[in-house]
Amino acid sequence: HFGSSSRLESRDPPPASRELDFHTMLRAAFVTAVSTPCLVLSTAGSNVPNAAMTKVMMTDQGLSGRGAVCLDGTDAGFYFAPAADAANAKHWQLYFEGGGWCYDAMDCWGRSYSSLGSSSSWPATMGVGGIMSDDCATNPDFCKYNRVYMKYCDGNSFSGNRAEPLVVKGLDGKDKPLYFRGKRIIDAVLETLMNKYGLSTAENVLLTGCSAGGLATYLHTDYVRESLIGLGVTLKRYKSAPISGFFLLHKTVDGKDVYPEEMQEIFKLANSTAGVNRYCAAAMAGSDKMWMCNFAQYAYYYTKAPIFPLNSAFDSWQAGCIFGARLVPGFPDKQQDVENGKCNVAPGYEDCLADPEKCNATQVSAVNRYITDFDTIMSKGGSFTKAGNGAFVHSCYTHCEAQSASWNTFKVGGVSMQEAVSKWWNSDTDPASKHSYGACLFHSTSPHQCNPTCGEGQQDSEELLALVV
Repeated sequence: HFGSSSRLESRDPPPASRELDFHTMLRAAFVTAVSTPCLVLSTAGSNVPNAAMTKVMMTDQGLSGRGAVCLDGTDAGFYFAPAADAANAKHWQLYFEGGGWCYDAMDCWGRSYSSLGSSSSWPATMGVGGIMSDDCATNPDFCKYNRVYMKYCDGNSFSGNRAEPLVVKGLDGKDKPLYFRGKRIIDAVLETLMNKYGLSTAENVLLTGCSAGGLATYLHTDYVRESLIGLGVTLKRYKSAPISGFFLLHKTVDGKDVYPEEMQEIFKLANSTAGVNRYCAAAMAGSDKMWMCNFAQYAYYYTKAPIFPLNSAFDSWQAGCIFGARLVPGFPDKQQDVENGKCNVAPGYEDCLADPEKCNATQVSAVNRYITDFDTIMSKGGSFTKAGNGAFVHSCYTHCEAQSASWNTFKVGGVSMQEAVSKWWNSDTDPASKHSYGACLFHSTSPHQCNPTCGEGQQDSEELLALVV
């Protein structure tokens, strides 16, 4: 999935009224191979939902109201399915959609023509499997909950809060305003759900999301909880379970700072200072490190609400787009196209990072260093050992696996992701060690994969990626 050098798939082509040569160039740039495997996910196999969630557009919260809009200024929205019965009317799942990030002005301009930057082409319904499935055989704890799928269209994990739009002269030579309003979208969703859909009576809430939506879950776990309490919601249980969102602040395999530079740039561009964990922001105030609060490892460190990460220690997106990445020529201010980063282009590692079974012994050592770094970074600080928390970290080479059949098949120590989340969700003050599951290191000889449960579920996750729209 990293044969392409671009991180953003499924960008819609721009308006057909442009000159043919320009239209052709943009279309080639937008329509790329799969390389950001968690954008708008359908489901595979036994995880197909029984009832789809229905689109809700927040037309009263747009530019004439709160200003909660997508990059291109179109109204934001979400998808909703009500609880299956009255017994679950006060139980909720709130989910942040993923879809990578844009990293500089031209990249975000290109994104504004896609469903990740504009609501103009969003489908009428949406379905997600695994942890969001309404199939009780697949997802017994949450299958009957109210389900909310928050659409992602601000470019930086629902954290942007730029007051005035950024006017960008696009590749067509025309000025276009871009709105970075992710934090306002969260506020608008919560207000709409409170006023019109019954969130005001919520008692049990699970916040989750995958990929960039997983990062959003880290960034906003405390904010959503505090917002609900501030709005008068009497919560009995509130927890979060971010999926595939623990993206490391890490150098490439050959020692270059690529992903950190990209995330620092979008943090500044989107004015995300007030859109990250406020306890992290307070700790970094007055320093030049505030942008680090845009990373899961820092948000996680300061998170106060109960949290349960679900992640591969050698996540397939991170392998290509962090460990094997390069900056786009001209980044950040002189980029002459809409390329969304360069993935899996580290010399000599292209095959290995696209398929770890193709790694040689030296490359396996590098992969294991990344796994070890992941473990060390996640376990540093209080959140990892805080009572009421836990984590399910595995070694399967995949991404957003908790939304596929892998939710039920990937295991660590004989316990599946679904079983691990269930045990954690239904406890409150257990020591974190009781609900923590760790990754293994790859074997130096073939087969390299050290977790025998990865096979079938990993294939299902690969099939899932092919359904990205």
